[in-house]
Amino acid sequence: MKIIIAGAGIAGLAAAKAMEIKGHQCEIYEQSRGPRLTGAGIFLLGNATRALNRLVELEPIEGLGRQIREQRIFSSDGKLIHAMSADDFWMDCGPCLAMPRSVLIQSLLSCLKHTKITYGKAVVDFHRTPTGVLALMSDGSSEEGDLVVAADGVNSWLRRITSGCRPRPLGISCWRTVTENVADISAWTAMLGRGRTLLAIPITADKAYLYADCRTSEVKNGAAQELKDMFRDFGAPLGCLLAQLDRSAEIHFGALEEVPDFRNFEEGLVFIGDAAHACSPSMAQGAGMALEDALVLAEIVSDTSSREPILRRFSQQRQQRVAWVRQQARARDMLRGLSPIVRDFTLKHLGDRLYNRSYRLLKGNLMDGTF
Repeated sequence: MKIIIAGAGIAGLAAAKAMEIKGHQCEIYEQSRGPRLTGAGIFLLGNATRALNRLVELEPIEGLGRQIREQRIFSSDGKLIHAMSADDFWMDCGPCLAMPRSVLIQSLLSCLKHTKITYGKAVVDFHRTPTGVLALMSDGSSEEGDLVVAADGVNSWLRRITSGCRPRPLGISCWRTVTENVADISAWTAMLGRGRTLLAIPITADKAYLYADCRTSEVKNGAAQELKDMFRDFGAPLGCLLAQLDRSAEIHFGALEEVPDFRNFEEGLVFIGDAAHACSPSMAQGAGMALEDALVLAEIVSDTSSREPILRRFSQQRQQRVAWVRQQARARDMLRGLSPIVRDFTLKHLGDRLYNRSYRLLKGNLMDGTF
């Protein structure tokens, strides 16, 4: 089967590799003029590394990033609220890994053996034909295939033209950057203030991924200085990371968006990754869901014993799991938005139980369509 993939991000590259493993021919079209190696850091929980391990060897990636064994939450004045062992929770799935985003992209790129990637050209439309599908490109050309996989991100053009569905703002804006790990952070470490969150994760021996968010209504320009000013009262362990942050640092700022649940009825066109179900990053499942999507889709495409349409089977297989992640992400954002007294008391006394509730179902069997 010939697969046309729109987008060379994590979802698109993972889909191509999963299809290659199953013996299918893939062609990727990416609107950027080269590999998308920009970005800050990425955090993969155990279900994500379990999926990744079916596509690439984990050992080289582990050597370029950091294994995260513990997760800690502090108040903005530095008091420890909750700590738990990520190793213990995810041991039956896979290790929790943090790394520069470019490491994951390069790893997926290097493992592709037969996939052709065309940069500077996007898939902008889709039509069914008597023999398959026709993908229309941004330069006016077209390409025939058997299936189009839309992995073109939260602002997916293919989703917009086929369903009219656009992402909706969550009312939260965030900053992402990579900085020197001057605080020697060794765990996933979050600090919670009043309507503000600061997070740091070590991603190499001396670098940390730094994430900060607040209500969009409080943001004026999103500049680095505004970031430092808004979190100036945050103490140790993370305050010093912001204090030493240079104004010239590469900072990615933007409003968080969610892709509402939508229905695509165009057989021959399947949405995966953020194009299908982008949501708040509070569950750290963006990459994980994309990797899982790729594996499940490749399995369904390769199952010649079923005559049920690919789109219907894929939707049924992924719907419950994706809906759960979206629901839990909203719940975690609501918890962060509570008054500090209620929020901190809840996390201190119920933190383990809440984490187990959010994630235990994601440790279940990926391929049977249930948790």
